[in-house]
Amino acid sequence: MLIKKKEKWIPVRKSNLKYYDDLDLYYQNKTSGNVLLYKSSGMKISDARLKNKPYTGTLYIRPEDKQNCLRFAQRGFSTDLTHSIMKEGVGKVKEGLINLVDETLNEPRSGGLAVVPETMEAIVDGYSRQPEIIKNLAKISHSDYTTTIHSINVMALTVGYCFFIEKNYNTTVQYGLAALFHDIGKTEIPIDILASPRKLTDNEFNTMKNHTILGAEILQANGPSVHSAIPGTMEHHEKLDGSGYPHNKTKISELGQILAIIDSYEAITNDERLYRSAMDPIEALSLLKVEVDRKRLNQKIFVDFAYSLTDFTKNASRSRYKDVFQGWNMAEAKA
Repeated sequence: MLIKKKEKWIPVRKSNLKYYDDLDLYYQNKTSGNVLLYKSSGMKISDARLKNKPYTGTLYIRPEDKQNCLRFAQRGFSTDLTHSIMKEGVGKVKEGLINLVDETLNEPRSGGLAVVPETMEAIVDGYSRQPEIIKNLAKISHSDYTTTIHSINVMALTVGYCFFIEKNYNTTVQYGLAALFHDIGKTEIPIDILASPRKLTDNEFNTMKNHTILGAEILQANGPSVHSAIPGTMEHHEKLDGSGYPHNKTKISELGQILAIIDSYEAITNDERLYRSAMDPIEALSLLKVEVDRKRLNQKIFVDFAYSLTDFTKNASRSRYKDVFQGWNMAEAKA
């Protein structure tokens, strides 16, 4: 079977191939450039018949198979998640999640986002059983810091925050989903801007700002199961004094206010640039506290988030951190 050169196809991650027994997979002939059938649905990658036609390059699916591809990957991840949480620890969980989210963010307008809420349910369920595993997702570093890793870290911190302030299950799933998708618009920002090692020019920064609107458009096009994430995508760079973007809003949803804090914290503690070093947690919180004092970020959310980073539950002793948080507590009491 041959696909014409001009027809669009979607690459899949090799690390997820074990989930794709029930998908047709294709490969590109390096000589002709044509895309040919590699295996039919129902054949396993480990099938002996495939040993006679090994292929080391990229494998592809048709655009119409994108949603099924992600559904198979999501179900496989959910099954593996339970095993990884109990047996293999946080590193294995994060690697699986990176593979799944990378696959999801490839061609995000193709309708494949609808399966991700199930993934968030699996993660929240996993947190309730083994909170230290999911909580520590954001602490596992990677030398290749990408939008995917940033989004996973923001999601893990958001789920931890929701558990700390005792949000209900459905809200925790929705807020975690929004955190995972908050930067999805960056998939349509030019890579030379997105990965620039220097400070952006004014024109480049204006292009970068569009990721909030692009993200909302992508989510809107993917159906109602992900529409709850739209406010977080649109508002995570808005500020309470109207100095944010894209719309200079002063009335911001709770979700938008939460992600404004957690997104900033994650970026400044993990994203190393030539012109900026990553900060340790206390330095980062102190910097964000300046924004709180300027009435740009929500004070109550900030204090609760700061405590959610500790190993204490909401009602446990906080004496170990009283010197660091004393000023914040006093300000909170006066508010």
